[in-house]
Amino acid sequence: MRLRRLPLSAYDELRLQFLRETERTLAYALAHPEEFPRIPAVEVGKGRFSRAFAEQFWADVLTS
Repeated sequence: MRLRRLPLSAYDELRLQFLRETERTLAYALAHPEEFPRIPAVEVGKGRFSRAFAEQFWADVLTS
């Protein structure tokens, strides 16, 4: 028995496009980690970064 494919709605098409783009971006990032900023992970309550450092870090990351 052959399954009948139903046409995709505009929402489904957009959803698939987002998934494909995300998949390509993650695959590229894993293959080329040197091209992406490293986001330091610090346990909550244990960090010693100053507020100014954190603000500058995120400003740099979000504008690049």
